[in-house]
This record gives sequence, C-alpha cells and structure tokens, in this order.
Amino acid sequence: MRPPEAVTVTSCLLQVILVSGSSESSDRRRQERHLQVLGDVVSGPARRMSLALHLDSSLPADLRQAVLSVEAVRRTPHLALNLSLSHEPHSSSSFSSPMLHVVLWFTPSSDLLQSLWLYWKPHNLLLFSMGSSLGTDELQNEVLNSIEKLTLIGDLSADENRDSDALGVFTVRPFSSSGVQLLGPWERESFNSWEALFPDRFPSFEGYTFHIASRIVDEPFFYLSASDPLKGDGVSEEMVQSLSTKLNFTYTTTTDSIDSNWGALINGSWDGLLGMIERREKNFTINILWITYDRNKAFDMSASFHTDGYGAFLPQPAPLPLWTSLVRPLGSTVWFAVLVSLLAAIFVTKLQEDVVASRSGIYRRRGLARVWLELYRGLANQSAPTLPRTPWQRMFVAVWLFCCLVITGAYTCNLVGIFTRPAYPSRLRSLQNLIDSDFRYPHTTYTLQ
Repeated sequence: MRPPEAVTVTSCLLQVILVSGSSESSDRRRQERHLQVLGDVVSGPARRMSLALHLDSSLPADLRQAVLSVEAVRRTPHLALNLSLSHEPHSSSSFSSPMLHVVLWFTPSSDLLQSLWLYWKPHNLLLFSMGSSLGTDELQNEVLNSIEKLTLIGDLSADENRDSDALGVFTVRPFSSSGVQLLGPWERESFNSWEALFPDRFPSFEGYTFHIASRIVDEPFFYLSASDPLKGDGVSEEMVQSLSTKLNFTYTTTTDSIDSNWGALINGSWDGLLGMIERREKNFTINILWITYDRNKAFDMSASFHTDGYGAFLPQPAPLPLWTSLVRPLGSTVWFAVLVSLLAAIFVTKLQEDVVASRSGIYRRRGLARVWLELYRGLANQSAPTLPRTPWQRMFVAVWLFCCLVITGAYTCNLVGIFTRPAYPSRLRSLQNLIDSDFRYPHTTYTLQ
C-alpha cells in the first residue's frame, strides 16, 4: 500500500500532464485552424492578388515555416517580411498586380502598425491574429484611417455561444460612431468574395468637415467666384460640392497658402499647399498640381481627370537666298581648308621656281599672280597650260591636281542636289534645339504648379 501522500502527488502530476497536453493540443488545433483560414483567404477573395506577408518576430520558427508552407501561399506571388526590421519606403502601386498586405502576429502592437504605414502605406491590409489576443482596439489606430480596405481575423473563443475554434471577421469605419464591427464568424461561403471580406469603409462621412488647402488662382478649376468674393468656383469646386452631397460631408477652403506657393520640397520639408497637408493643418487639396517624383513619393494622388498637352508652333521659314547656293555645297571648315591649301600651294610653287632659277640662271621666274592663276585652274576644273621642267615639280603639280579633282567633284555633285530641291534653314526638332535657339528668353523663369 502506498502512503496517501504519494497517491496525492502522483494524482497532481497526472493532472498537470493532462492539462499541459490538453493545452498543447488546443494550441495546435487553433494554429491549424488559422492556417486553414489563411489558405482559404488567399485562394478565395484574394486569389488574383500578390501578397506581402509581414511576420511578427515573436512567431515561432515552426509556425513561420508553416505559414509559408500553406499551399495557397506557395502558389501565389508573395514577399515574406519581418515586422521587426526597417525597410526602405515602398508603395503597393509600384507592383504590376494589386497587392494584399497580411500582418500575422501574436500580440497586436501600435508600433508595428506605425512602422508598416511609414514604410509601405498599403491600400489593402489584412490583420491576422495568430494568438489569443484579438487586438480589435488596434483597428481604431489613427495610422489605419487612410487605408482603403482593412479587415481583422482572430479568435472568437472567448464567446461562449460559439465553437472554441471559431474565428471572427472584424472591420471599422473611421467616420462611423459604431466603432469596431463584427462582420460575422469566418465561413468560407460567407466571405468568398473580395467585397464580402473587405466591405467599403467609407460609404458615408457622417457629416464630417474636411479642411481643404486651396489657392483661388487656378482657372478654370478653382478661381474666385464673381458672385461671392469670399467663395471659390470652378470645375474642382463643383466636383467637391457634388461629392459632399452624395457622401454626406462639409468642407472649408482657403483663398491662398501661407506663402503663396503650390508645394515644393525644400530642405526636407514642404512649403505651400502641400506643406499645410504635411503638417496636418489641412486634409487635402483640390487644386491641379503637376505630378513630380517627390510629390508622388510623399503624397497620394487622385485619379487623373485632366491632362495638359503643349506644343510649340513657329512660322515656316522662307527658302534660303539663291546666291548662297554657290557656297553651301561645302561646309565652312572645308572652304577654310581649301583656302589654306591654295595659299600653301602658291607658296611652295613660288619657292620651287626660285630654287630652280637660282641654280640654272636662265629660268624665268613667274609672278605671284600668274602662279595663283595656274594653280586656281585646277579648282575651276581647268587643265594646266604648261608643265614644270623638273620631275619633283611635276610630282607636286600631279598631287595638287588630284586634290582639285576630288574637291571639284564633291562641289559639283552637291551643287546639283541644291539646285534640284530648295533649301530651308534648320528647324527645331528637339527640346535642346529650342534651348540653343534665339526663341528662348534668357531672363525668363518658369514655375510648375
């Protein structure tokens, strides 16, 4: 017979083992349920989207591997990212297909959401709670108010009226007073479409007042009204007025920005209208602003509804005067080379004759005019009337006449082409041509809106 104390200790140990085993079995069953629901989401409502999986650093390695091993995840283009690491800023619009950002965590954290919004600014976000903490309060985090599609999936085991493995689907409408809304327990048939899993978060703005940063100097989009000097008018004003009636909101506008600028990045901060938005003094602007790299990187642009096109028109130039046809067959550099060659040939020929005359004593020297005239005959396509006496003089003349043959052949061929078709001054064919031309005013500067 065992003593009563030994029986009691053994019984307690068995209870601990049973409870521990039951807890591990329950956790394993819950994780399998989570992975199954994740696969249903990826293969169902998000089947046409690529994925960005943001994995909480507190997830065990085996669970992280199990997430990446889900069949639907493996068959879908995806990125696996660690929420504890910093990344360079990205935007889901930079990918060729729509992207769904999925955050898988054990313990919901505001800091993780802040980092996610700072570096990625997702349009579609699914929060997936893998632990016992549901984290519905994080749905009301201010950084999530600008996300277009937002849903949280987590345990409903705390609800006694539901199964222990039931998962709930939650969302929140930022402008609604109802707070976090339970869309229902997860059932694949009920949430098989994108619209069912991610309902419209902004069906109405519940009378909210938006403060618009605007400049009333933007005709025809937003300009000063003729009937009311304190009110704006134009295409943008009419659009906002129609939207406010349909979506139930009011708004205020400004006549100008503080510094009368549109918005440029200067020393790391924005001025003008965009500076008012960056400092959260205003919600958005309705003025037409040019899309630049810095603006597109720092602000969300609406869909374009107006595109400006510009063209430069100049009068057609008159044909060049006919007398210029005599010099246009050859370029200025070629004409200069011909002139220098002719002067050099005259100098060499006169020097040759002086040497021959000093040696023979009977050779008659020719003047510069006659030497020039005989050498110029070759350029005019004329033959030489007489040949020099010495062989080395004749070799020089042969080389000169060959050069003249090449020059006259090129000149006459180009001349035929010029007389066949009238010539016009060079036209502007690129932006660089316009910059280099006389049409640009050197003291004029231009600024973009």
